[in-house]
Amino acid sequence: MRADAAKYMALKQRLLYLSGQSTDPRSPAISQALHEPVRGSIVEIDPTKTGLDYDSVYEAICDGWRVVHFPDQRGSLEGSEVEVFGYQFVLEKMEQFDD
Repeated sequence: MRADAAKYMALKQRLLYLSGQSTDPRSPAISQALHEPVRGSIVEIDPTKTGLDYDSVYEAICDGWRVVHFPDQRGSLEGSEVEVFGYQFVLEKMEQFDD
């Protein structure tokens, strides 16, 4: 890409929902959903893909993602009707996208 073309690209927010085994950002990741700032993009599970993009939230942070929401620290309460499957972190990364 030419340097002058980059200045015309829009800075947009990418969102990564990454669930960990615990509230510790270094705990293993168990699921993810990447939301791209592109109209009509679909978030879906790719059955041909093996593994996640990041092994932990910490690994994503090291790659430039910022945590914008931490999971509820309470988790599942024993005997509760509500069960928690993983602890969901929401991360963002601002990047250039061509409109």
